[in-house]
Amino acid sequence: MQVNIITSVVAGQETAKAANVQAFMDALSEQLGKDFTVTLDTDYGQSLTDHRADVYLVYFGSQANLSPEQRSQMIIFYSDEDVDNLNTGRFVYMLQQLNKQA
Repeated sequence: MQVNIITSVVAGQETAKAANVQAFMDALSEQLGKDFTVTLDTDYGQSLTDHRADVYLVYFGSQANLSPEQRSQMIIFYSDEDVDNLNTGRFVYMLQQLNKQA
């Protein structure tokens, strides 16, 4: 299952620090195992338009900026608190459940 993490920029500032997002992504990848590929979308959502993933983890504050087409994708929202504290448990659980259904 392909999972893309979408970061956000507000007023020219990244909403979550790049190093923290990388650590969050690494922790998710490690916990999810070989059945999942977790990548960072550095184009701030371009993969949502291109439909390049099965599931998207999108920064919660970005939801107002999503087009109706982008919102039609399978999205799980995360917060900067999730990233900063490496709160991966609920994401791992949800993604594993989605993978069972696929």
